[in-house]
Amino acid sequence: MSGKDIGSDYKDKILCFSPTEEETSYFSKSLIYICEHSDEGTLGLIINRPLQISMTDFFKSMNIKILGSLSQDFLLMGGPVNPGAVFILHSADTEWESTMPINKDVSLSTSIDILRAIANGDGPADYLITLGYTGWVQEQLEQEILENAWLVAPSNYKVLFKMKPKDKIRGVSEVLGFDIQMVSPKPGKA
Repeated sequence: MSGKDIGSDYKDKILCFSPTEEETSYFSKSLIYICEHSDEGTLGLIINRPLQISMTDFFKSMNIKILGSLSQDFLLMGGPVNPGAVFILHSADTEWESTMPINKDVSLSTSIDILRAIANGDGPADYLITLGYTGWVQEQLEQEILENAWLVAPSNYKVLFKMKPKDKIRGVSEVLGFDIQMVSPKPGKA
């Protein structure tokens, strides 16, 4: 099976890290929404790890005046790759200079015009602003999934945009029908 065949299986999915009991990881208790998955690799954004950077301070650092109300309180850590880059996961009701559709309801943008629109109150209906991203090289994610490092869940708009970061693990658990925090990558003995 080629990366193209596998790619469509993980784009628009939510990954949950499956920690071992011996060690913690950078990704412990992280939910990652997969924005792109192809032969070249995978790009995802952590959707449940707020940083200690308020949206007010973020927009001030960008010299963007806030004229509307913001639905997000703190920036999110999108991942360890390129932590200075801004990624905006948002509802697909609008398009911007750099918009990449993910599905019919969700898009990803990286240009300043969407940030200005959000600050003006003219942005997308729903959004998450993150710093950095999570990435895998070609076939790395598939290998990690085979090794039970990740639990794959279907995308869920409510979990992405309508829940507070601290509630998203519970939201994914409800979608799957079991508590994802109780899953271990090691097989048990009966």
